[in-house]
Amino acid sequence: MTGQYTHVLAAVDMSESNRKVITKAVDRAKANHAKLSVIHVDVDLKDLYTEMIDIDIDNIQDQVVADAKQRLEEYLADVDYPIEKKLVICGDLTMKVCEAVEKNQIDLLVCGHEQSFWSLLTSSARQLMNAVPCDMLVVPLPKS
Repeated sequence: MTGQYTHVLAAVDMSESNRKVITKAVDRAKANHAKLSVIHVDVDLKDLYTEMIDIDIDNIQDQVVADAKQRLEEYLADVDYPIEKKLVICGDLTMKVCEAVEKNQIDLLVCGHEQSFWSLLTSSARQLMNAVPCDMLVVPLPKS
């Protein structure tokens, strides 16, 4: 490895504070002449509904993903760098990000970390650090 990154993945929740994550990911991609992809992981509705209910979860899940893809397109509209892939997936954040990292040969993951007392206990960034098989850049985000 030459120390250069070839594919940067930004993990975002599409909040305004996560714009810092996109900015850092674009900076790293530009500096390394690397590909840039973005991932948004949405909840899996099947995990929320454990009892038998009279709705079609798969169709609702498809609509949730379609809506999230549209929001992600709008969220990334002003990014001044070509985006290789825009991924919207449902399920467990850590598992889905790790799968995307391996499938897309990502060598740098950029994600945000909200600096607060509660994040010490429940940080997504911490869970990713313990599982993701590539380098990580964790961007401190303002408390909400």
